[in-house]
Amino acid sequence: MNGRAMVLRGDARNLPLPDESVDLIVTSPPYWALRDYRDGDASLDGQIGNESSPGEYLESLWECTREWMRVLKPEGSIFVVLGDKYSDRADGGLASAQSWREDRAHCLPPGRSSTAMAPRKSRLMLPERYRIGCLDLGLLVRAVIIWSKPSAMPESVTDRVRVAHEDIVHLTKRPQYYAAVDEIREPASDYSRAPGARRATPPGQRRRAMADTVNPLGALPGSVWEIAFQPLLVPEHLQTDHFAAFPLEIPRRIIRGWSPSGICTECGEGRRPVAVRDRIADRPGRVQGRAVDALLGGHGADGRAGSRFATVAEVVGYACACPDLTAPTRPAVVLDPFGGTGTTALVASVLGRRGVSIDRSAGYCRLAQWRTTDPGERARALGLPKPPPVDPGQERLFEEIA
Repeated sequence: MNGRAMVLRGDARNLPLPDESVDLIVTSPPYWALRDYRDGDASLDGQIGNESSPGEYLESLWECTREWMRVLKPEGSIFVVLGDKYSDRADGGLASAQSWREDRAHCLPPGRSSTAMAPRKSRLMLPERYRIGCLDLGLLVRAVIIWSKPSAMPESVTDRVRVAHEDIVHLTKRPQYYAAVDEIREPASDYSRAPGARRATPPGQRRRAMADTVNPLGALPGSVWEIAFQPLLVPEHLQTDHFAAFPLEIPRRIIRGWSPSGICTECGEGRRPVAVRDRIADRPGRVQGRAVDALLGGHGADGRAGSRFATVAEVVGYACACPDLTAPTRPAVVLDPFGGTGTTALVASVLGRRGVSIDRSAGYCRLAQWRTTDPGERARALGLPKPPPVDPGQERLFEEIA
C-alpha cells in the first residue's frame, strides 16, 4: 500500500496534469446558485456555480468535462455527484411557451435569467441536462446512481415529497473500461426456506437453477445507495464559512469498484481481481426441499441422501495481461477536480491509490492538506478507531534521532 494524496490549487477547467494520466475521476461540482465560495473576505472570482443563469452553469460544467476527458485514460471512468434546483420565478407565472421551448433547445443563451428555463416551482432538471450534454461530448452514460439520504434536511413545502436524494452519473470514454465490481458486490438474497416449501414462479418465466443466476461472490451493487451524511470536525484555525463534504463511503465504493489496486509497470494494464470458485458440502445429512436440492446439486459425492454441495468463491489475488505477475505495480491516480475538503483524495490514499485534489480556494486547499495527512481522518477513512495522540516529548525524541 503506497498510496498518498496530493493537494494542488488550480482550476477544474485547466488542470495541471498530462494527457491520459488519470485512472478515475470522482467529483462533486458546486451546485448552481447555492453558495458563494470565498477566499478570505472576498468572493472567489469566476467560481463555477455563481453564473447568472443555469445555462451558463451547464456550459461551465461541460467545459470542465472536456478538460477531464483530456486527462482521463481511455479505460478510465468519471463519476459526478450533482444536485438540482427549483425555478424561482418571482412573478408567480409561467414562462411563455415559446421562450421555454427556445431555452430548452438552446440551453439558455448567456445573460438570460433562470426563470425562462422552467416554469415556477418546477425543477430545472440540471443533472439530466448535464448528462444529455455529456452525450454530445462523446461520452457514454453508463449508469445513474441514486444517492439516497436517510437523514436529509427537512423542507417547508406542503405539496410535494421531500428531496432526499442526489444523482451520481457514471461516464466513460469507450464501451470497454476498467471495472472491478467483484470488490464491491453485496450479499445475495437469502434463498433458503422451510423444507418442502414451494417458490412461486411468474407465469411464462423459464425455470432456472439459482446456481446459474446467483454469483457466489454476491450480487451486483444496485443503482440506489443509501448513505448517510458524516459530520466533519475541522480544527478552529482551518474553519471556513461552510463545508460541502460528501460521505467517505461514496468515493470508497467507486474507487474500489472502478480503479485498479495497482497498474502493471510492464504492460500498463490495471490489475483486476481474480476469484477462485469451489464446491463445498452444505450441511451433510440435512434433508432439503426439492428446489433447493436442484440448486445444490442433488446427492453429494458420497451418494448419501441429504448431502448437498454449494458453490463458494473468494478473491485470491489480482492479475493483468502479463503471463508473469512478478512485475511491480504503481498506484492508480484518482482525481477530484473540485477537491474541496479532500474527501476523494483521502479515501484514494488510504486505499493504496494516488489521490489528487484540486481546488481554486486556498482555504479549501489548506483544509484538504490537513485532512489527507491527519492520522485521525485517515483512520476514519479506513473505518478504524482514532489513534491516541503522540506525546510531544516523543516527537522531540524522534527529531533528535533524525
